[in-house]
Amino acid sequence: MAYKTLYRVYRPQRFDEVAGQEHIITTLRHAVEENKIAHAYLFCGPRGTGKTTIAKLLAKAINCTGNPKPCDECENCKEIASGNHPDVIEIDAASNNGVDEVRNLIDKVKYAPTQGKYKVYIIDEVHMMSTGAFNALLKTLEEPPAHVVFILATTEPHKILPTIISRCQRFDFMKLSLTEIVNRMKSVVEQENYICDDEALEMIAKLADGGMRDALSILEQCLAYNDQHLTVQDVNHIYGIVSLENKIDFIKVLLSKDMKKSLFILDEMKTNGIDIKRLTLDLVDILKDIIIYRNTSDSSILFVLSQYYLDMIVPYISCDEAFAFIDVLMDASEKYAKVINPAIYFELALLKMCNQVQSKNGELIDKVDIPQTESIQYVNETQEVNTEAMGEVIEMDKPILQSQNNSNQVIYEDIDEQIGEPLIEEELILEESQDIIQEDIPTFEFEKQEDVEQSIDNDIKVDRADIMNILVQARREILESIQERWPIIKRYLANLNTAKSAGMLCDGTAVAACPGGFIIAFEFQPAVNAVNYYKNYKQLSSFLTEILGQEYRFVAIQQDEWIQMRSQFIDLKKRGQLPEPHNLTLKHIDSHDLDHVDLNEAQEFAVKLFGDIVEFKED
Repeated sequence: MAYKTLYRVYRPQRFDEVAGQEHIITTLRHAVEENKIAHAYLFCGPRGTGKTTIAKLLAKAINCTGNPKPCDECENCKEIASGNHPDVIEIDAASNNGVDEVRNLIDKVKYAPTQGKYKVYIIDEVHMMSTGAFNALLKTLEEPPAHVVFILATTEPHKILPTIISRCQRFDFMKLSLTEIVNRMKSVVEQENYICDDEALEMIAKLADGGMRDALSILEQCLAYNDQHLTVQDVNHIYGIVSLENKIDFIKVLLSKDMKKSLFILDEMKTNGIDIKRLTLDLVDILKDIIIYRNTSDSSILFVLSQYYLDMIVPYISCDEAFAFIDVLMDASEKYAKVINPAIYFELALLKMCNQVQSKNGELIDKVDIPQTESIQYVNETQEVNTEAMGEVIEMDKPILQSQNNSNQVIYEDIDEQIGEPLIEEELILEESQDIIQEDIPTFEFEKQEDVEQSIDNDIKVDRADIMNILVQARREILESIQERWPIIKRYLANLNTAKSAGMLCDGTAVAACPGGFIIAFEFQPAVNAVNYYKNYKQLSSFLTEILGQEYRFVAIQQDEWIQMRSQFIDLKKRGQLPEPHNLTLKHIDSHDLDHVDLNEAQEFAVKLFGDIVEFKED
């Protein structure tokens, strides 16, 4: 027996087997039960949504001798299902679209059915018929013999003459939902005894774009590639699809304006045979979901992203940025049809999204004066420290970039590579070692600010032991997580409610982090003082919690002090004299009541006049 494809083998044979199109199935079923059969039907809709299948089911139902209709057991049902029934004639209008073919059809219409109750003509792709053929069919279609039913199917109803449409009962078929397609494929896979991951079936359903026939064809192709256990990676590989996680990472690269990396990723995609058109639309779908979620905070109404993927991308992008990217991508997609290689326009779209060379009024400028490369001083410390207690070797050979001007770009290396395990000495430190530590970790010789109204330009006293405690417990993965989200701060400068906090933090750099705390380095001391000022701490803490996704304690340090502190840490570790870690403390913050508010005369008068109902807010 010749092999039959899945969509032919699993074509529905009863009304209740059809996936989707409930409004059409219900209407036709009631019409058959009440014997109210129209003389002509017009089935319109996208490919693979069931037009021909339901046309055959209707032909079976009106000729069925069993119950319910169609029963798929009587002789008429079986012959119609096999395509051998003499009274059900399928015509392809694409190849039979002339006047002569229609006249031949009209001559045969007058003959009564030989086996069934009705003679049914199913004319597929009816929009391909010529105007002359439509006119020839018009009178017969309007007043056919009582035993004849016409079923016209088309994907382009706008090409059919209005006089033809007006003589038919029109049914508009809709694209099937992902759930309907996935459920149908699960049934097929189960009957075929295959194993397929749900993610793979969902990806196939998305590729099918609402068409069940397309979905089964894609499924069959994928099963030919791997009939043992079909995974989403198999589907991605066959159809050149970028995974959702990779698309999100790609958007992050675009947000960082890293043109070199973007072009490198695009080159890899083209090498792997990625479908650029599909990738463009997939990126637009992700950006649409971001906009919807930012406005509604409801992940249940999204089309592509789950909560897991939302957490990966939403904190990094604003609605304005998402809309801007969508505009660029849609402009590119409109031009794909005009070229043989759409990758050209996609590449131009990437350049546009990553471009950073702009003038003050937002227009592109032709020439940019690039300053001379700064002289870079490398401080190479090649040391090997063998700590017997920890059984580890610390190797330091790290360049530290020291700028000779006022540039804010300073490169820091992580403290001891932000080791994964805390540096805790197993034995008590000798008294002599304690004296060294006390000598090596003095408190900053800063003047404490006595008057709360005094300008915070004066240096604020910070205990170095608090900073060293963070360094002792440092973790690389925590620092990397904070550094990844840190660039987001600049995007909050445009928001009046967050501009103050963003302005104080955006020039800083996270240089070390441990569970629950981290250190921020600034080039200039006034910026350090602003962050360490206790009156700003509560506001900055709330802002950073929103940015980083969890609450951290933080302390600011000037860049030169940071380099000294780092060197001191390395020296103490080499000597095995690091202090034991303990709960995070910030003495310059903990010594103040952060909830206390100093009132001026006007505020004090308001409190006396109105009592506790008065609430003061900063502008």
